[in-house]
Amino acid sequence: MIRKILFLALVSVAFRGSSVQSKQHVLASTGPRDDPISTTEPNLPGGRIAVDAPPGPFFQGLQPPFPTDAWWSGFTVGNQDATVAGPFPFQSKTTNLGLDFGISDHRAFDGTSIHVNTQLDWRAGYFGIPNNQNARKALSWDTQTVCLQYFNGGTTMESCLVPGSPYMTLKYRDAAVVLTSLNNDITNFQWVTPGKKAKVTHPGGTYLLYVVEGDLSALVANGDTLTSPAGFTGTIRLAKLKEASQEAVLDRHANTYPTGLTMSYSVAGDVSTQTWTWSTVGNAADLLILSWPHHRQVLQGANFVDIQYLTLKGQMRGVAGNTWVQRHNLPTISWFAQNAPHPSCIPELTKTVEAEVKALHVEIPGDFYFWGGSFGRAAQIATIAEHIGRIDLANQVVAILKQSVGYWFDPAHVPAAAFETAWGGFINREGWNNTWVDFGNAYYNDHHFHYGYLLHGAAVIGKYDPGWLNEHLDFFNHLARDVGNPSPNDPHYAVTRHFDFFAGHSWASGIANGAGPRDQESSGEAINGYYGLLLFAHATNNQPLIEWSRILVAMEIAGAQAYWHLYPNAGENDTPYPEKAFRDLVTVGNVMDTQTGAWLFWGAERIQIAAIQILPLTPIGQYTFDAPWMEQVLNYCMDELNNPAQGDAFKSVIYAAYAKVNPQRAYDYSANLFDWGTGNSASNQLYFVATQPSGADICSAASASPEGIFTIQDTASGKFVSTDANGKLSANTGADVLATKFRLEFVPGGGTIQSLANNKFVSASPDGTQPLAANRDTAGSYEIFRWASQPDGTHELTAMVNRKLVGTGGGGDLENNGAASKFRLVPSDNSNPPTIPAAGVLRSVQNNNFVVSTAANPVLTVNGNNGDATRFAFERVPGSPDSAPNYYVKNTVTNKYVTGNQAGTERLSALRDVPQAWESFQIVPYKDAYILVHVASGLAAALQGDNTIIDNDSAINTNAALWNIQ
Repeated sequence: MIRKILFLALVSVAFRGSSVQSKQHVLASTGPRDDPISTTEPNLPGGRIAVDAPPGPFFQGLQPPFPTDAWWSGFTVGNQDATVAGPFPFQSKTTNLGLDFGISDHRAFDGTSIHVNTQLDWRAGYFGIPNNQNARKALSWDTQTVCLQYFNGGTTMESCLVPGSPYMTLKYRDAAVVLTSLNNDITNFQWVTPGKKAKVTHPGGTYLLYVVEGDLSALVANGDTLTSPAGFTGTIRLAKLKEASQEAVLDRHANTYPTGLTMSYSVAGDVSTQTWTWSTVGNAADLLILSWPHHRQVLQGANFVDIQYLTLKGQMRGVAGNTWVQRHNLPTISWFAQNAPHPSCIPELTKTVEAEVKALHVEIPGDFYFWGGSFGRAAQIATIAEHIGRIDLANQVVAILKQSVGYWFDPAHVPAAAFETAWGGFINREGWNNTWVDFGNAYYNDHHFHYGYLLHGAAVIGKYDPGWLNEHLDFFNHLARDVGNPSPNDPHYAVTRHFDFFAGHSWASGIANGAGPRDQESSGEAINGYYGLLLFAHATNNQPLIEWSRILVAMEIAGAQAYWHLYPNAGENDTPYPEKAFRDLVTVGNVMDTQTGAWLFWGAERIQIAAIQILPLTPIGQYTFDAPWMEQVLNYCMDELNNPAQGDAFKSVIYAAYAKVNPQRAYDYSANLFDWGTGNSASNQLYFVATQPSGADICSAASASPEGIFTIQDTASGKFVSTDANGKLSANTGADVLATKFRLEFVPGGGTIQSLANNKFVSASPDGTQPLAANRDTAGSYEIFRWASQPDGTHELTAMVNRKLVGTGGGGDLENNGAASKFRLVPSDNSNPPTIPAAGVLRSVQNNNFVVSTAANPVLTVNGNNGDATRFAFERVPGSPDSAPNYYVKNTVTNKYVTGNQAGTERLSALRDVPQAWESFQIVPYKDAYILVHVASGLAAALQGDNTIIDNDSAINTNAALWNIQ
């Protein structure tokens, strides 16, 4: 089925002398669908508001919607005099005194960027042109072309500015032509054919002047101007002669000029055929349009002409004829990756999804961009859950997504979604007068970045709950119309706001700063904008919109690979960047109108520059992350990837994308992450890696985090790890029975260690100067550890907060300072110990004597018989865990509590009136007896040679630490 976008500019009417003054500035025969996505009036929660940068009089007599991201938007806002890059190969500018234009002779590489300096060579006007903004206006426009008019009574100058044309075409009516050099005086002017063709030279170069309608033989040069007598009606064209060989070509094609463009396409299976047809005056076969490298990759049967102009995007080369046919292979990916996750990855992926779904929570929107990234991240987890057969988890995600996005439907919520009336668009109302709000959203910056995430999330909700999406369909239709409207028949939104069909990619900048210069940093988020639109089209079962979205995704990917991805080993014949030293930089960070460079406005690290071309990580990256580029990216960024000081968020998407080259290696790299930023997740990371084609296992069971209840033994000393009263972990006991039991649990990026002695999570200090301590009620980034299995069955432990190995320092303290120790994990259980008698006398297993403590001598002495024995009460310490209960030991005669000191060097004595930390004991059943562990020291109470008791036994090699309770 043929779907067309047909823009019939009324230029032929305008060139006959009349202008278009009504809203019918563009007639649309059909669009990519019979009707627009929707035509409903905007009724958004934030109402209507006009941005404080309204359109200028360039749009006089016309009504919105108006383009906000066209190459010519600098003509339309503020003073209407921003220099714009276009129509390529020209740069141009509308001023009160005329239309300025030129072609730059400069292209240079400064080590980071390719620069093409602004160069305006001529100003086209006429005598008596009014010196005000109201004397020029738009006549018509289409997806590529704009036609404008300067007017003063019956005198007019009109021009259709057509990207790719090597000529500037000017049509005069009843005018005294004035052409002014903007590069000092004219140094040579001569008629080659009187009245029809001339050569004119100034310090900016030589131009050929063609008079294709009328006669200008009276045109004369004087200083810096060419002027003609009044009354000229006709059409002239100017083309820059950069090489002598170009002249014959320019002569041959000068008499045919374009007046507008019709764009149509058809989709057959997974291939789109896109046809551009220029409306022309003259012989259509003689139309000359220059092509860029990305055009030549997809042009079919083109009649190439031997002429070229070097521009920022490489050589523009001539194509003869008014029709171009271009074919793109379309993505077949929608919700899921092309391959199912590899079986070796399913267990880990399932656990990861379960953990991340459990951790999800409702996020209240504070902006479109950052909130949108989190919204899209959660939505992706839902589809991953479905792909591994866990629709139950997908539904849990959807429930949270609904609550989060529900705030946008509330008129009382701030920020609010509003309709901007001056240009026609969906905006964040809070930024109507402030370009710093939401990255200039209200000034039409970055809408495809922002709304791609929202459309993705809404589509996922609709996939699982069509009724919900149908209820809120109008809201999301406005989002889709704002960034992906395919039809000029939509009365409220411009056509595909950000996409530049001739440039082959989107621009992110809008009308801020006079609408110039344009730029785009994140090719990844641009692709995601149209991927979100594609998923929305699937969720709404809109087949024409599916086709349109697939084309936009394919073109944006092709543009990214042509102009953002650099290939050091590419041939120089038809690359945009023949400078090998520039291609060695591997990744472009920002494509601008007159500069393309490996840098960002907000960062300079290589991993940042590369990651912004990859994120967000979605299944569509299967097409975007071509293997030759990714292999270079990894090597180029390796120093920063290996630097622990660099955060994980940017590293994560680079590692994942590298799976296109080597999924096993990408898995190994990814296993070192424990932070994925706000837009990526551990589930998504593993999913992308796991869904790459592979004949071998991708994921390794050996890297799985141990789970269960264990005691931990330092293999070098043989000591077991215990938890002291402050939570500090030390390998200081030779007896397993005195060791703390730890619960090891999986979390994305590693695992947690929870001490069952106090039910606290073990935490590591970022600088590694403090011993590990079980002192956190909940686990965060400081509480993530990774156990690495060793061939001998032991493990090495890494604290992920600083990526340093854990070792045993002085006194056996566990320290994350990089000095590795090996640990043996001894399986245990979480059964609660037997109940301790509420009271009784203590008898030493070693000498069979009973413990005596009196008011006169409170020291616990093991020298009594049964009749002398002191009776002790064992009171459960409130709040102590069931798995490791603590007890106060109280002399029932004196009502004093038994105490010692933290070092375990003083004799135990019943001295305390009120029990506190040093009065707490664990009473552990062992060998038909009990061990009394003083919590303050972590050591067992043992019989001394003088028959007193001191908590100083860590090995329990004899019966000195064993006690009966009778």
